[in-house]
Amino acid sequence: MPSNIYTVGLRNAGSYQVAGQPYMSGSTTTATLGSNVNGHFVFPYVTKKVKITNEDASHHMVISFAPFLQSEAAGFGYTNSASGSGNWLYLKAGASVELNVKCKEVFLAPATTNAVDCSIYAELTNIPVQRMYSLDGVGGIS
Repeated sequence: MPSNIYTVGLRNAGSYQVAGQPYMSGSTTTATLGSNVNGHFVFPYVTKKVKITNEDASHHMVISFAPFLQSEAAGFGYTNSASGSGNWLYLKAGASVELNVKCKEVFLAPATTNAVDCSIYAELTNIPVQRMYSLDGVGGIS
C-alpha cells in the first residue's frame, strides 16, 4: 500500500494557509540609477506576502523580482531580457505596496540618481527556496 506523504511545496495549499513566519529588513539603496546594490533581499523561505515601503519623503524607487543589468539601468534592463514590457513596479516616495506573491528574492532600486531608504516586511511559508524557480527570464509576462 503506497503511503500518502504530504510535504511542503509550491502547489500545497496548506503551506500557504499556515504561513506567516515574519521577515523584516531595511536598507538604503545606492544613488546609482537602477542599481539594486543594497536593495537585494533574499528570503530564507518562499514568501506568501511581501510589503515594501519607500521610506524616503522625496525620491521614488523601482521594485522587481529579477536583477537589473547595470549596463541597461536607465531602461531597467534585466539579466535575461525581461525588460521592455514594464516588468517592474514604480513606488512613489512615502508609499507602500503589499503583494500576495510567492518569491525567493526582491530587488529594490532608486528610480533616479538618489539613494532611497526602504523597508520590507514579508510573511514566509515553510517552503525551502530551492523549490522555487527564479522569476528572472520567465517568458510571457507583460
